[in-house]
Amino acid sequence: MAIKLIPEEIIQQYDLRNKCKNGFVYMQIEKGMYGIPQAGILANKLLREQLAKRGYFELPHTPGVCTHVHRPVWFTLVVDDFGIKFVGKEHAQHLLDALKEHDAIKTDWGGWIVLWC
Repeated sequence: MAIKLIPEEIIQQYDLRNKCKNGFVYMQIEKGMYGIPQAGILANKLLREQLAKRGYFELPHTPGVCTHVHRPVWFTLVVDDFGIKFVGKEHAQHLLDALKEHDAIKTDWGGWIVLWC
């Protein structure tokens, strides 16, 4: 990153002038960054991989809609909210348990379930 793009207080706090080479500071990103174009795609891919281990998959004819191999539960993810349709609360709970393995979530049991991750 060009050092001229970094605020002076950050440059001083991390002594970046001594780490600058040819006007640039080189860094390694070790965690996700909000706001980068790939963030949503990467998060969606990770979510699909995690849920696939529990039997969930995206419907081939309806992108964005997922279901379970055997359970009567369907869901869609829009930005960071899930809409879930299910038959039997135990099947919805199975999905919630799968999601809770990796993320903190909130639920609203009124009508369809909406989750905020």
